[in-house]
Amino acid sequence: MTAAVRRLLTPALTAAVALAAVGRVAPQTPAASPRPGETIAIDFYVLTAEGRPIADLRPEEVAVRINGRAKAIKSLQFVEVASLASGPVAGESARPLPPPFGSNSTSGHGRAIILVIDDESLRPGKERPMRAAIGQLLGNLSARDRVSVVTVPHGGMKSDLTTDHDKVAQAVNAVSGQAPQDESGQDAACRTRNNLESLEGLLYSLAGGEGPTVVLFFSTGMLGPRRDSPITRAPGMCELTPQHFIKVGTAAAAARAHFYVIRPDEGPVRPGALLSETIAGGGFAGSDNPLEGLENLSGVTGGHRLSIPATGDTTLIRVARETAGYYLASVEPEGVEKDAASHGLDVRVTRSGVVVRSRPEFTTTRAKPVAAVPVSMTPYEMLRSGRVLRDLPMRAAGYPSRHSVEGKLKIVFVAEAIDPAVKLAAAAAGLFDDQGRLTAIWNAEDADLGRSTILAALAADPGKYRLRVAARDSAGRSGTADYEVGADLVTAGSMKLSSLVLGLSRDGNFVPRLQFSTEPVALAYLELYGGTPGAKIAAIVEVAQNVESAAILTAPLAIDPSGEEGRYLATGAVAIGALPPGDFVVRAIVGIEGQPAGQVVRTLRKVK
Repeated sequence: MTAAVRRLLTPALTAAVALAAVGRVAPQTPAASPRPGETIAIDFYVLTAEGRPIADLRPEEVAVRINGRAKAIKSLQFVEVASLASGPVAGESARPLPPPFGSNSTSGHGRAIILVIDDESLRPGKERPMRAAIGQLLGNLSARDRVSVVTVPHGGMKSDLTTDHDKVAQAVNAVSGQAPQDESGQDAACRTRNNLESLEGLLYSLAGGEGPTVVLFFSTGMLGPRRDSPITRAPGMCELTPQHFIKVGTAAAAARAHFYVIRPDEGPVRPGALLSETIAGGGFAGSDNPLEGLENLSGVTGGHRLSIPATGDTTLIRVARETAGYYLASVEPEGVEKDAASHGLDVRVTRSGVVVRSRPEFTTTRAKPVAAVPVSMTPYEMLRSGRVLRDLPMRAAGYPSRHSVEGKLKIVFVAEAIDPAVKLAAAAAGLFDDQGRLTAIWNAEDADLGRSTILAALAADPGKYRLRVAARDSAGRSGTADYEVGADLVTAGSMKLSSLVLGLSRDGNFVPRLQFSTEPVALAYLELYGGTPGAKIAAIVEVAQNVESAAILTAPLAIDPSGEEGRYLATGAVAIGALPPGDFVVRAIVGIEGQPAGQVVRTLRKVK
């Protein structure tokens, strides 16, 4: 390790892991491992009873059946598309927390959400509760989430997929109820059939994406399968057969769409009279019950039914929470499973107390082959590649602090393979500015490799950067992880504060930790720069459920000299053993007597 690199790191971090100098990237070609056979990916959600995504399932806890046949799971990956904030379960809104780290298990594109409104079932003047609930949903989405608004059966696109959530709210507020004062059974059947045909067309038109699409279908009611003419006559123009619903389920499978069927409550459901006619050969009767069609739609799509009370509430915040992350299970197709048709799907989880959300069908229509990563590709080439490499699951985070060079800051970063048994064989890291230029690079040396974790540092001018870490393991698998980091320091009166780092004590040394599990205590660490000798400094660390909420845990920070003039170390122990799994905000608040306090925050993730 060179003296220059030693100066880039704090003594506490230097004691944890030895670093290599920032220098030229040497080409490296580790031995290749056999590529796995052709696989298909099945996406599904696994939730707690409160609707929180569960992120730590193991492959042996998941059972997948296609057309009734059990499939061996080749790999299981949790994909996070929004922060797994552990904010309120219901009744209040919470701004999403910043991600605790970047990972190739995290989608960089956010969610795709389609709001489909059956405006011809909604009575004029009864739109307010639905608009309010959608407003709550939009307020709990991330800035990366794209939302579209469509009205059916005849209105069409009101707002295409966009991250401009204000534009989406305007489109929703412009939707007005079009329901007639009195709707006959035949009129309701015609509307239902038109809705189903519109949904089928919409689903088949959805463009491909990295992840599933979330569809929220709003309707006060649709009819179930029925005839609209006496049995002695030919079927009428608004005949509703089970096939009309089944086609929507097949289209949902092709679009990888996960449904929520939502009824804006307009009072008690009219029971409706049981009709005497039956569909020829069907052996069942139709009814005027407006919930029957919604139940059928939920069944064929695997959708979840929700209701918005007439008074308006926070029902749809649950949708934002439930769709924050999903699983991809890789299975090997056999025989007809390789075709473009729809096949029966059953996903079950053995862990008790969980809720599984999956479609009852899947199709390989949208499957696209992904080119293999050449084993000759160096970590530097992985850095410059625009691809997210996922064969080696990884995560990484960066922490700005003071640099010994005037005008510069240093970004200490931690990168790790998610599987602690992995041994890294090659690695590199770089900082990209807001113009996409690679401004700093670090290349691993032999002393940095042979384990699952890397700790190093990069020098940077003040500004916003994308930290990218690329690595290959001893089995030849490649992975990248990206993390947005700001190279700046927080002001606290006459002092400056570094980033807050969370970790553990190991053999008397502080070791950064990106994710926590059963550990009873987490250590908080940050640096203070400047100040006046003898000044009274107050420093605490807090844990809260979200950025705005009150602290649920508070602990003091001990401040000690570092041995370097003008630099102090602040450390504190936070008891996290009793916290449930989820994301929490950790706030370090530092102030000099008589001067404004400063605050730095970090998201702590805890899993089972």
